[in-house]
Amino acid sequence: MKNLNFSNQRGSAMVAVLCLLLTGGVITAAVLSLSKIGTFTVFAHVERQKSMFVAEGVATRVQYLYAADLQLHPSEKLGETDYTSYDYDRFLCDGVKHVIDYYGEKVQFTITDTLSGEDVAQDTTAALNKYVNEDTDADVQEMVTQVKSRISDYVDSDDEARDDSWETTDYEDANQKPLPRNAAMMFREELAFIPDFLKLYPMDKDGRMSQIRLIPPPGGASLTGKPSLFTASARMIRNYCGIEEEKVPEVLDALRAWRDERTLLSDSLDEDMLSKLKSGLAMSESGMLTVNIEAPDEEKRPFSRLVFSFPAFKIAGPDKQLIEYLEWNFY
Repeated sequence: MKNLNFSNQRGSAMVAVLCLLLTGGVITAAVLSLSKIGTFTVFAHVERQKSMFVAEGVATRVQYLYAADLQLHPSEKLGETDYTSYDYDRFLCDGVKHVIDYYGEKVQFTITDTLSGEDVAQDTTAALNKYVNEDTDADVQEMVTQVKSRISDYVDSDDEARDDSWETTDYEDANQKPLPRNAAMMFREELAFIPDFLKLYPMDKDGRMSQIRLIPPPGGASLTGKPSLFTASARMIRNYCGIEEEKVPEVLDALRAWRDERTLLSDSLDEDMLSKLKSGLAMSESGMLTVNIEAPDEEKRPFSRLVFSFPAFKIAGPDKQLIEYLEWNFY
């Protein structure tokens, strides 16, 4: 009986040990799994934080690269610069992609003209009138008319709503008090408050209202003038320049070839087409720049994209050593 009891006790101890080992294995596996997940999460977070510092450094370098280019080439015809004729890179407001090495890290950026998109906030009637043409669907035309009225009611000082428009009580019913502003807009993003506006002008892939021109601060730089060709949408090319619908893809392909392959527009488009484009859209630089900084296309890594807009300055630096940014956003 004593030997039998001893055997039973030894068997029970073995089961306990096996259970302990199993539990320890499960806990270890869980810890390793959580550690692996944490490593990926922390890595992406750290890389994005690091990229913000990198992007800020690149932003300063780009400003002076453009200033140096402007010093060497004070007058330039966009879309007609033969990049291959120079033994150094050129930096213009033409949307061409550039990749530079910033202390061992490759970073891509583009420069475009801040006079891009439609000036809906400051010249609502003119901009929305060009949204439509004789071929525009009737429902879209009606929506454009409604949005035009709603923008007018958003900025005017009275509480009388136009037909199919919104005023104070309508915004209150939609839990959007204290809208409307009842004064001139200060930020283009306010247009997102206008019912149905984003159906006409959706956000871009970064969540920016890039189809709409920025609103400069009071007393700041002027942003009036024709929109840049190099950031124009298909609709703008058609309506601003009087281009036939079937010819628009040809223009878009030429602009894509310019941005990606630096193919001259004159090699892709005939003189008649170029003349039409120049009549409605700008092909020269305004002196206001928008820079988009991101990771190179071929490198899929965590990177906080930076977009900023500012007035160009000379190589000696900005006036009073102060740069007035119209936009500075990470995405």
